[in-house]
This record gives sequence, C-alpha cells and structure tokens, in this order.
Amino acid sequence: MNNFNKNSHIKILGSDGGKNENMELTSIQVTDDTIIDAGNIINGMGKDILKINHIFITHTHLDHILDIGLLIDTTFQQRETPLHIYGSKGTILNLKKYIFNWDIWPDFSTIDLLNSTQKALKFIELSIGDEIELDYCKVKAIENNHTNTSNGYIVTKAKSSILLTSDTYLCNSIWDEINTNKQISSVVVDVSFPSSMDILAAQSKHLTPKLLQNELTKLQRDDVSVYISHIKPGSYTQVSDEIENLNLLKNKGKILKMEDIIQF
Repeated sequence: MNNFNKNSHIKILGSDGGKNENMELTSIQVTDDTIIDAGNIINGMGKDILKINHIFITHTHLDHILDIGLLIDTTFQQRETPLHIYGSKGTILNLKKYIFNWDIWPDFSTIDLLNSTQKALKFIELSIGDEIELDYCKVKAIENNHTNTSNGYIVTKAKSSILLTSDTYLCNSIWDEINTNKQISSVVVDVSFPSSMDILAAQSKHLTPKLLQNELTKLQRDDVSVYISHIKPGSYTQVSDEIENLNLLKNKGKILKMEDIIQF
C-alpha cells in the first residue's frame, strides 16, 4: 500500500492567489489519484497525472480550474476509466457551459474512451454535507462564503481530518464545524489581500489578515493548526508580514507553498 494514500497527509501542488515565476495556482493532492482543485496539476505532478481519477472542484474561478481541460486531453489516450469531476450543481453547470462546450474545449463527457464504451469524463454533483468515500479517504463538501456556487471540503484519512476553506469571506459555519468535529486537526484558510484592501476583500469575498484575526476568535479550540493560502502576488510581502505580526499561524501552521506536505 502506498504510504501517501495510507497516511494522514496532503501535498500542496499550488497554493497562491495568482501566478508568476515563483507562484503556482491552487491544487492539493489528497491521494495518488485524488486532487482538490486544478490550478497546477500538470506541472505539480508531472508524469503522475496518469494516476488521477478524481478531481474535486471548489468553484470555477480560473485559478482553480486552469488545468482541468488540459489534463483530460493529455491523458486521454492512456485512460482506461473516466476522470471523475466533483462539485456543486452550479460548479458542474459552469464547467459544462463555459469550458467543456466544444467552443472553448471539447466536451469529453460525450467522448468514449478509446478501448471502452465509458465516457472519458464524468461529472458528479455534490450538495453541502455530501461525503464521497474513496479507497483511502473521505471528502465532504462544506459551506463557505465566496461565490454563489462555491464550497470548501473536509478531507478525512485514518480518522483524522483537515478542513480546506478554499476562497472564502466571513463564514461562521466553518468555525462551527471545527468546534464540533474533533477529528479536524488542521485548517487551510484563504487570506488574499492586505488589511488595507478591506473594501476589495469584501467585494470579492476574500479574507485579509485582520479579518482572519477576527474569525479566529470564533475558534473555541487551541489544538488546531492554522495554515494560510491564496495570497495575491502583488501583496505577498505585505500580507506575509501582517500574518506574522498578528500571530495567525497556530500550532506550527505556515503560509503554504508548492511541495509543502501537511500532516494532520
């Protein structure tokens, strides 16, 4: 049995709120064949992309879906089973309408695999609270506060869990979930803009360091590791300094970068 699959950890393939020569878009590897978000799958995994069978999408902003069409195109000839794409009803509708529509990209959900009558791509709609059980993990859709169709996920492996807020603004239910679910030992939370951009943060529904500081007052546990992701490239130094000054990284948490491993 592969230790990556068996152990309670995830790998960060990309965690930034924008892309430049030093920053990669959001993707998180859960097991050998399971990914959350598709911002940096191809460069993040290299030849191991052939193993991917499941991708959970948090929402359809470009930085979270960028590699999804290229992945199925690149691996199509080698695939023996469909690539499963999970997301909210709105997320799936957006992917079908705006990406896999034959104008932007072929609709692989209508294309047979080369040596099978199965389609190359299969969409699975999730509602808040739905939990998918795979070979080595469980992935549960949870409420967040970003777009009308977005959600976060809780990943559980070996009876331990990590909550991934994805992009979010103020959201009581995230902290209620952590307070009541004692299996959750870690949280990865979005902090995109410096606190001086609080109006932009509200308009785009992202957190700032000061907003996260206030959100953490809702956390009634002192044993949860707090990790931060999705800092925008133009604000990286300013946001990082604020995070350190406000002491937001709890229990050995850190600002996440590509190749980081989170044990939970």
